Amino acid sequence: MKRKSTTLFCASGLLLALAAATGAQADELPTRKAGLWEMKISSAGMPENITRQCIDAAFEKEMKGMAASLGGQHKCSKQDIRKTSAGYVIDAVCETMGMTITSHTEFTGDFNSAYTMKQTGRVQGKTTGKAGQDTAMTMQAKWLGACPAGWKPGDIEIPGGTRINVKDMPK
Repeated sequence: MKRKSTTLFCASGLLLALAAATGAQADELPTRKAGLWEMKISSAGMPENITRQCIDAAFEKEMKGMAASLGGQHKCSKQDIRKTSAGYVIDAVCETMGMTITSHTEFTGDFNSAYTMKQTGRVQGKTTGKAGQDTAMTMQAKWLGACPAGWKPGDIEIPGGTRINVKDMPK
C-alpha cells in the first residue's frame, strides 16, 4: 500500500504544484527553456525514475492551462506560491480522490539549464489510514539540448524507452 500511495502523492503533488503555480498568485514559476529535458525523480522506497520530455513555449503554456483545469478539480484550502532568494516555494493543502494532500515544494535553479524540485508532504485518506503517510520526493531536471529528430513538443519517454505524447493521452 505504501508504494501505491507514494506514487499517487508524487503524481498528485506534481500536478498540484503546477496548478498552484498557474493560479492568481503574485508569483509564477518561470517557463522552462524549449528543448529536451531529462527528469530524475527519486522517492524513498522507490527506484529512481528517469524520463525525458520535449517541450516548446506553446506546449508549456498548454500544460499550465491543463494543470490549472486539473487544479480546479481539487478542493484546495491553500495554494501559495512565492519567489524566494533561492527560487520558488509552493505550499498547498488540497483534497482529491478522497484524500487530503498537504505539500511543501521548493524549486531551485534557473529553468534554462537545470533546476531541482524538492517536495515533502503528508497524504491522508482512504489509502493511507487514519495516521496518514509522510512522503518526500526530489526531481532533478536538466536541459539536454534541442529535441531529437522525430520528437515533437509533448513527447515524453518513460522508463523502458516507451515514448508517448502527453497531448494524445485521454483527458
